[in-house]
Amino acid sequence: MERMEPDTFRIAIDIGGTFTDCVVLQSSGRRLTTKALTTTNDPARGVLDAIGIAASTLQLPLEDLLGRTTTFVHGTTVGTNALAERRGARTGLLMTKGHEQAITIGRVRQKVTGLSEREKTHVTHLNKADPPIVQPGDIRPVVERIDALGRVLVPLDLGQAEFALDDLVSSGIEALAVCCLWSFLDPRHEEAIRDLARRKYPDLFVSISSEVAPRTGEYERCVSTAFNSYIGPIVGDYLTRLERGLAQRGMKCSLLVVQSNGGLGTVASMLGRPLVIVDSGPAGGVLGARWHAGLLQHANVLCADVGGTTFDVGLVFADRVQMDPAPVIDRYAYLIPKIYVKSIGAGGGSIAWIDRAGSLRVGPQSAGSVPGPVAYGRGGTRPTVTDALVVLGYLDPDFPLGGTVRLDKPAAEHALAELAGALGMAVLDLAAGILQISNAQMADLARKVTVERGLDPRTFVLYGYGGAGPVFSAFLMRELGATTAYVPADSGVFSAFGMLTTDIVFQEERSTNLRSPLPADGAARINALYAELRERVLKRFSLTLLDRQAVQLARSVDMRFGMQVHELEVDVPDGELTPVDIEALTRDFIAKYEATYGEDSAYVAAGIEFVTFRVTGRFAMTRPELTAPASREGGEASSLITSKLAFFAPAGLVKTAFHAGAMLVEGERVDGPAIIQRAGDTVVLPPGTTAMVDGHGGLVVTAMESAQ
Repeated sequence: MERMEPDTFRIAIDIGGTFTDCVVLQSSGRRLTTKALTTTNDPARGVLDAIGIAASTLQLPLEDLLGRTTTFVHGTTVGTNALAERRGARTGLLMTKGHEQAITIGRVRQKVTGLSEREKTHVTHLNKADPPIVQPGDIRPVVERIDALGRVLVPLDLGQAEFALDDLVSSGIEALAVCCLWSFLDPRHEEAIRDLARRKYPDLFVSISSEVAPRTGEYERCVSTAFNSYIGPIVGDYLTRLERGLAQRGMKCSLLVVQSNGGLGTVASMLGRPLVIVDSGPAGGVLGARWHAGLLQHANVLCADVGGTTFDVGLVFADRVQMDPAPVIDRYAYLIPKIYVKSIGAGGGSIAWIDRAGSLRVGPQSAGSVPGPVAYGRGGTRPTVTDALVVLGYLDPDFPLGGTVRLDKPAAEHALAELAGALGMAVLDLAAGILQISNAQMADLARKVTVERGLDPRTFVLYGYGGAGPVFSAFLMRELGATTAYVPADSGVFSAFGMLTTDIVFQEERSTNLRSPLPADGAARINALYAELRERVLKRFSLTLLDRQAVQLARSVDMRFGMQVHELEVDVPDGELTPVDIEALTRDFIAKYEATYGEDSAYVAAGIEFVTFRVTGRFAMTRPELTAPASREGGEASSLITSKLAFFAPAGLVKTAFHAGAMLVEGERVDGPAIIQRAGDTVVLPPGTTAMVDGHGGLVVTAMESAQ
């Protein structure tokens, strides 16, 4: 008799504001999803809790599950939270003398960077980010100067730099950032300071701008380097503790971390550049949407991730994930490209409150996982969106949220009653108002990331996921005028699942000062730069013990017209570039520019600048396989569980069918008003909408007339 090999596992973990999500893919094809409450004070504990639940469900010891795991992928917001909540390491900054306060002064637009149009209205009353990421008193000058051509005008005074370093360390800094002018053209001065700091103070976290962000833009490069040092000790401690804890429990494979650009990297490769994992959690959902869009032939996808704390929106346009070349955190722009995701404080835990004018507001404050919404029964007292959904009848107390949290409807009604009394409203009307405000806020952000980029949201398929995304998908579809919404199978852990659809990726880049027409040695200089970047990428793969021969390399360059500040990325072919190839690149740039900004918008007379050259290496990982929903024989029970009253404006209380999502089969149609209860989420279908089950277990939601 042939012996059956035991299953192996691929695991992905995503830490959200309320839940830590876990997806386990078995080699036999089975997929298991679990959730555990996020442990904010120690996120690693929530990770282990979620894996422990998975092991228990599989009836395996935790050590056995981890010992048979071949891939473990993790997305985390530890770095993002440290920046947003200002609890990073006290960071000192060394910068070229005469420019040392550039990060304090900022650009003229710093006060409004990242703010909404309403927040910009009273610009004269705005202040810079407070507290600043680096205190002015923690900045010291260093004597050195390199010019825009990479020539050393003033040699580095290493003795003076050592004195400045000693002064900062004695004052109590916990991390150091070094940012010298034009260092990406010649990094030797920064490298000398870095080596000095590591030799004298081996426990001090040190970042240099020529490694973190070797790109033009003095202020943004300085911010990027300061950010990297600010979160370095926290992120490093978290990742090393988690990797060690997993190894102690039997895991033999490496812990892979999702980068903000959508690729995976090892913990060792992240320790020096922790900034590349900022917003890695939301990136997972966009990756999953891109992969599903390829299967379902959806060219344009609007990603709507509704969690416990935030509403995140990303884009897949023309089959490509949209990137943000200069993202913003708390009015600081930095230079680490990341998947384009915009967020607002609008999630299931968002708190409803009354402002000074007596108007109802929702968010951005959140109850999070502790104490959580009132209906959780964990000590929350302030009404939230989740409480409103319970009162409206969308979330059923008889159906545990996330499979673990039982909802207390009377407590939710009591919490809303206090707020309703202050507003002179009925409780149900208040709950409907909270839902309406939340829908409007989400739709406003969705329009912002589409219409403001010249895109029509009506031409996108809305993907709704996250713990609360399926509740809002049909409502958002209507608000935006879209024709279709798609709710994936296991949408409650969709971001975690998406992390298993990408590859190990390392990227190296560097800015230059080349512009057309290129000098006689221009092509040779570009070829030499690409050769250097290529070797740096392959070296990073070698350090992870991966086969360099299996790495796929791609090249690109950011280009712009003279006197412009924004660039477009243009793909560069493999091989040695000739002057003829360079001319072809300029034509490609002009074509892409006019395709982006309109016919005849190119201004060739201004000249074309080659700003940043880039090499990306990709090591392909195994993709997951989606299984079709189980078929139901004619004699088996239907998916209908019961019928209850639920509130849908303007109709009021309506008899609503409740369906078991696990009993739905491919091709089955559910007409609203209906509630579909699935293991990790709840799908709400208002009157006039319908959902069809596709071959991957997802739900295609349309207006009733569209379906007909």
